[in-house]
Amino acid sequence: MTSSKIHILLIEDNETDSLLIQNDLQQAMGDQITLVHTERLSSALELIRQHSFDLILSDLTLPDSDGITTINQLREYAASIPIAVLSFRNDEKLAIKAIKAGAQDYLVKGSLTEGVLARVIRYSIERKRIEESSRKAQRRFQTIFEKAPLGIALINLHTGKYYDVNPMYAYIAGRSVDQLLSIHQTDIIHPDDVLSYQNDIELFIRHQPHDSKIIKRVLRPDMSIIWIEMSLAPFETMNNHEVCHLCMIEDITERQRMIENLRHLTTHLQDVREEERTRIGREIHDVLGGTLTVLKMDLDWLSKKITADPMHERIKSLYALTGEAIETARRVSVNLRPNVLDNLGLYGAIEWLVREFEQRTNIKCYLESVISAISCSNKNFETSIFRIIQEIFINITRHSQATRVDIELIEDDSDIVIAIKDNGVGITESQMLNPESFGIIGMKERTQQFGGKLEIFGKPFMGSIVTLKIPLNIAVTNVGELVHD
Repeated sequence: MTSSKIHILLIEDNETDSLLIQNDLQQAMGDQITLVHTERLSSALELIRQHSFDLILSDLTLPDSDGITTINQLREYAASIPIAVLSFRNDEKLAIKAIKAGAQDYLVKGSLTEGVLARVIRYSIERKRIEESSRKAQRRFQTIFEKAPLGIALINLHTGKYYDVNPMYAYIAGRSVDQLLSIHQTDIIHPDDVLSYQNDIELFIRHQPHDSKIIKRVLRPDMSIIWIEMSLAPFETMNNHEVCHLCMIEDITERQRMIENLRHLTTHLQDVREEERTRIGREIHDVLGGTLTVLKMDLDWLSKKITADPMHERIKSLYALTGEAIETARRVSVNLRPNVLDNLGLYGAIEWLVREFEQRTNIKCYLESVISAISCSNKNFETSIFRIIQEIFINITRHSQATRVDIELIEDDSDIVIAIKDNGVGITESQMLNPESFGIIGMKERTQQFGGKLEIFGKPFMGSIVTLKIPLNIAVTNVGELVHD
């Protein structure tokens, strides 16, 4: 409304009815309204062009218009103004036709009272205001929907059918809007990702998480492949009581390519580092270890030849110090590249890690396994698995305050599972998410290299459990043949 008063246009050719209605309006609303009266539709349309009205009260039968045609013409010229029909006929069918044509209310002249008029005026204006507000919100949504830089679709997740698709969604999918409306969501997903997509959708439908992101590949009609990140949210309930979901997609192909390149670079750097560790470990073992061993033998010989103190005690002291240096060199060499990994294989290396950890920390370790051997098709994968377990033991030593560690090795239908549980203080979520937790980050990076899964769970004062899953397509145990990657 443009002012505090309600501006009403009355279209009525019967002078008596007009005076009665004006009187009732004055009695009901007083100076809250201003009223303009006309007898013909043509003059009413001219008034609508020149002035702003909040409500139109119109007879259906006028000198230049009759019946529903009157409402249709008023609607054409005054789409946003509520219309209340005045009629001498108490006809329900006519009332329904009038409402369907766009009238807000249908009033029978003989039944009009001050209270009815006041209520109709306020209800009609309020109802029209709500409708207009709804239309504006719908127009805003449609504008956002059409112009959004994200691909947006309204979709039935149960069937995969599209209800609506915006141009950006069609552009990302490499299809037209009409093409998408005639197919289903799974039709655009890469065939190799369809099963995992369906599993993710079923999981989403069951649990309805607040923040759900699904990353899959899309196969375009030109056979090009892109990666999309999909966000889902419930939107509205349809007539069949199924929920329509808002599906937003973003092309993340470049991001995935960068991640993949970074992963390859990380793998390369780790391989280079392992090679360098192996070289340095051998140098320490063969050269430094050999030199120290010779020195220790000579000191032993000297201690037997020179028995007079204080020289004898000094030689014995140097002999003991050289022994400690040999042990330190051996330990450094083993940590850089354990010979057990080459000589005994991955399972033997894990057993060695457990024994070495127990001896070094005095933390009781219990290894339970139904596996007697593990072998990977790619030897670099064995190194990665060894380093992950080594890092787990390092973290237990530094942070857990544990007195017992249980290690379990089992094989299920698809993975070799290595579970390491301690009875310490328990890792916290903030520790797991800390961007400076480089040990955890490194373990996850190594796990991704061979397509495994690493799960870390902690409970305050009840310890932590780390579960490493190694796919059987890159490794085998004592049962079965080795599968090449």
